[in-house]
Amino acid sequence: MSGADSDTRGASTATLVRDLGLLALVATAVCNVIGGGINVLSVGIQQKVPGIGPYVPIAFLIGVVPALFAALSYAILSSAMPRAGGGYVYVSRALHPFVGFIATFSKWFGIAAAIGVIAYMDVALLASGVGYLEAYMEVGPVVSFLTSPLAKLIIPIAMIWTFWFVNLLGVRTYGRTVIVLMALMLTGGLAVIVSGFATGPERFAAAFDTNPGVAVLDSLAKGREAGRAVGGTFNEIAGSVTAEPGGLLAILKAAAWLFFAYIGFAGISQAGGEARDAKRVLPRAFVIATAVICTYYLLFSWSVYHATGWKFVSGFVTAAGDNASVPLIIGVVMPPALASFVAIMAALALANDIPPMLLATSRLFFAWARDGVFPRGLAAINSRFRTPHWALTACALVSTAYALICYQWTYFAAIDTVVIALIFTYLLVAVSVLTLPKRNPAIFTQVAFIRSRAAQIAVSLLAIASLSPLLLLELMVQDTRAIFFWLGALVAGALIFLVMWRRQAAGGEDMRAVFAALPSKAEELEDMGTPAVDD
Repeated sequence: MSGADSDTRGASTATLVRDLGLLALVATAVCNVIGGGINVLSVGIQQKVPGIGPYVPIAFLIGVVPALFAALSYAILSSAMPRAGGGYVYVSRALHPFVGFIATFSKWFGIAAAIGVIAYMDVALLASGVGYLEAYMEVGPVVSFLTSPLAKLIIPIAMIWTFWFVNLLGVRTYGRTVIVLMALMLTGGLAVIVSGFATGPERFAAAFDTNPGVAVLDSLAKGREAGRAVGGTFNEIAGSVTAEPGGLLAILKAAAWLFFAYIGFAGISQAGGEARDAKRVLPRAFVIATAVICTYYLLFSWSVYHATGWKFVSGFVTAAGDNASVPLIIGVVMPPALASFVAIMAALALANDIPPMLLATSRLFFAWARDGVFPRGLAAINSRFRTPHWALTACALVSTAYALICYQWTYFAAIDTVVIALIFTYLLVAVSVLTLPKRNPAIFTQVAFIRSRAAQIAVSLLAIASLSPLLLLELMVQDTRAIFFWLGALVAGALIFLVMWRRQAAGGEDMRAVFAALPSKAEELEDMGTPAVDD
């Protein structure tokens, strides 16, 4: 794991391995998206967007529209440019190298930060899962620890570095890991969906008032300590909400914020350099993953609000704060063993985001170094595991730093930053579909998905039309700290790019020639004879 693996230009003598099949790629997106997007955000949205009321499932449905057209834009470009780095490669070759770098630098910094946020949020779900075991054993001290500041420090850091190690071991180990995690996560989610649709507010109220469970009581107690007391019965909690649901604007605001829940699909593109039969498999993975995620989100959020009613959810989130989650709420009507399983699977689901996010951010880092806009030595690939170890480590360090920041800055503000960066990048990818034929006609001839130019233009324009209002809304309504954080990342990216461009040019390298072609010689990708992860 040293720079000794690199030649004089910093390009590794080892190579990435094309060893991920369709199922592993779909699992990459599903694991990246569903955990963080549903178990916490689907109830936390009541606090973030007052007035959304019962319309959360509709907001999730609206949120998938720009995600779908953005996914199709990615699919079109991935079929022509199946390389590690995904959106960075697409925009830098189809639009402009400078734009491609600064956009994906802000995205990289945002997602690396989101890994820290997700690890921080996961502790509350772990507390919910352990709390429901109270029916079988004394777990009060454990729950108290898991809801303590100390646990929110050490557990996220341990989580980040555990999955750093999983990624380091290679894409075959990574692929098998995310497939198993996806299966476990969907099993827990199915239990929530069935229980939610089998329960109505009256039954839920009776169960809540009879025996809400130690995790719920502990969350409400901590809310009272923080001055957020609203009562302890179902009617008291639901009755504390006097506002009525808002209109279309509230739904659109919620859809813009919940767009964060769909960010994972782009992670597929970052694995383009390690996908087997990439021109055929990558586009299929985009479409399948987006369909699975949308269906899951709609059924999951609908079942939760069907069971509890939106006023109870809103009141409970106000009382419990950032300890509120779907497993904590819906577990009230489940047998303790099932409730504990669902909550632990939800915690696992949220943790599922971390391996594919580390893969995605590290491949961006690797792609920049390979092109020379970061020091090329940072593109070194470990000779044993065939993974970009320095890129992985840099991403894990940034994620760790942001997990610490969550103590002072709530995860909602951090999510705002990620949403802005992602929507901006998705917009540029959509624009790249329009500009590719003129900017780089040789690469355009390689497009193998949606070959009709008229259909490509329609997809691009629909993506731009649906993403642009979301970006404007984010910039208008979000915390100014999040906006400045994103703008600061853009400025930092611009400075890095200009310094590195001039440095490489001064060394005699034709940087324009580098970005006129796909990174093939610098990224000598192997197509191994061994089976792909899911073949």
